[in-house]
Amino acid sequence: MRYTVEADTWMIALNNDASLIYYDFINAGNGFANGQPIIEEYDNEADWLERLKELGITPE
Repeated sequence: MRYTVEADTWMIALNNDASLIYYDFINAGNGFANGQPIIEEYDNEADWLERLKELGITPE
């Protein structure tokens, strides 16, 4: 599925058991495509980083 965001968005896409996780920042007006069933969108980096930490991920 393809998503287009209207505002700057930090996203996390994962499968049902969180064994496969993708994360990225998307600028307003751009989109992303992902086949994962769970898409989490964040409107601020702090909340996104906190969620990634919960998932055991530290972005570089």
